[in-house]
Amino acid sequence: MIRHCFSLGVGLLMAISPRIDGAELHLNQLFPPDRLISLEIDISETNWDKLRYQRREFQSALGPDRQFAPPPSPYSYVEADIKIDGVVFPKVGLRKKGFFGSQDTERPSLKIKLNLFDRGLSIDGLTSLTFNNNKQDRSLMSQFMGYAFFDAAGSPGSRCSYAKVTVNGKNLGIYSHVETARSQLLEREFGNTDGTLYEGTVVDFFPNWEKSFELKVGDPDSGLKHLSNIINALNEADGNSLLGESARGKAWVPVHGRFDETWVSPDFDDSSWRDVANAVGYEHGEGYESYFSAKDDFEDEMHGKTSSLYLRLPFQLDNLTPITPGQIVLRTRCDDGFIAYLNGQEIARHNAPENPNWQSNASNATDDRVNYAMSSFDLSNHIDKFKKGRNLLAVHALNRTVSSTDFLLQADLQTGDFNLEQGIWKWVDKKAFYTFWTIEGLLSFWDGYSGNRNNFFVYVNPATDKLHFMPWGADCLFEKHSPLGVDPASPRSVRTVGRLAHKLYQIPQVRKEYARRMKALMDELWNEETLLKETERIETMLRPHLSESQRKNVDFSAIRKFIQNRRADIEKEIQAEDMPIWNHPPSEPPVIGSNR
Repeated sequence: MIRHCFSLGVGLLMAISPRIDGAELHLNQLFPPDRLISLEIDISETNWDKLRYQRREFQSALGPDRQFAPPPSPYSYVEADIKIDGVVFPKVGLRKKGFFGSQDTERPSLKIKLNLFDRGLSIDGLTSLTFNNNKQDRSLMSQFMGYAFFDAAGSPGSRCSYAKVTVNGKNLGIYSHVETARSQLLEREFGNTDGTLYEGTVVDFFPNWEKSFELKVGDPDSGLKHLSNIINALNEADGNSLLGESARGKAWVPVHGRFDETWVSPDFDDSSWRDVANAVGYEHGEGYESYFSAKDDFEDEMHGKTSSLYLRLPFQLDNLTPITPGQIVLRTRCDDGFIAYLNGQEIARHNAPENPNWQSNASNATDDRVNYAMSSFDLSNHIDKFKKGRNLLAVHALNRTVSSTDFLLQADLQTGDFNLEQGIWKWVDKKAFYTFWTIEGLLSFWDGYSGNRNNFFVYVNPATDKLHFMPWGADCLFEKHSPLGVDPASPRSVRTVGRLAHKLYQIPQVRKEYARRMKALMDELWNEETLLKETERIETMLRPHLSESQRKNVDFSAIRKFIQNRRADIEKEIQAEDMPIWNHPPSEPPVIGSNR
């Protein structure tokens, strides 16, 4: 649910109590929206060097054992004294934090454990504080504005403020102070603290990976069972084919338009057409040759000559029992477009011209990588077109140009008793996940769950027995492209690297719902004028406190460019209340030192 009280500026995060001059400090005072808190660290040079030179190595962090248990942290606590806004906390635990992108020896990200030596030390019960160095965020605004946006949209997560950090009097500059995910956050966001909380760091919902999630609080047995139930739901096989395993049909490359009005009819005489399977095409180089046999290769008839092919696939239905809304889809591999007809009536199209004929080209190209998996098109609105007895699926397959080096059309009608979407929502909170997912898409969180199966928390809420996602490590937002080498052909308004997001995105009605929710999110919260004013306010607040190194590297313009262009980038991809097809399947989380 979008929190309509959201407004940028001083009211961005929360109401703040007045500053205090005494010896007490309260949790709410740690997250002011209009000033920096002060963190002064007093530490021996020996301990500071020990802390800042500790490193996380790829071999240990991504080794094969991590599939069965999170790897041990390479960072250890050392003793330090700290002062927060003038309030002294003597003898606390201080350590380095961060995965790979934020590691730094001069300005390390920091974790403070208030009660490491004095068990009674806390701030309103909170004993762990998190200070991120913003190394990957030259604007310094990603976390502050990102967490606020999640909060404004009603997605649970941490609060965030800014801190000026000094170590032994040396200015380390501006850090983001992010609320550590513990009982205080859970109570505020969910109204309870007795669920199970996990952190996800380059992990995902793949078979035998449930133990890779790092338990933070809660019962490990019930938590693991919940994670396993989600994995099992995602593993359900595709539905049953109505065409049969050995589907056969007829195909013809048109050389005239005399059949344009009649060839989709079940009664059309196709006896002179070529006998084919339900996959046809050609491959001038390498890529599609495995999808069709030599008998179904149309390179001689099409390459350099035409861009259209007609395919007719008859099938028999002894009864209509399996044809139910939400459980019948057209599944295709196509390069580059098609129009599908069932018993003479159009049921689906992709990259197709409005008024096709025998010489038509596809209206757009389909990236070859989309065809690594089949794409699904919802047929819920076409149930009435099925009939008992003989049926016909006819497909006008379209290539982008006659000179294209490849061409592919594979078509199937599938149905099944298992509803993948229902299976997922049994264990994952539907409303909450859509909100979380669309925010990650809108803000382009390329290093989050849907973008990189990284930097997230999941909480099994005992009140609903559903899983909720929460953002973490949000210093990689407001960037259109990922520096990790993610496929540039993939959509920019949605991320599907996370397996849960990928599986859901293949469901046609999910794509439509994602588009609807994305549009609502932009309409209600994405106000460019307000957002740009907020960047100006933040810049004014931060400039006097920059460290020397930050002053050289800070760039406030990039986030403004993103804000100015984001609406056009999103709207370009949301066409006719739907999202672009993208089904490149994600691989298992990376492992170093295995035989995979």
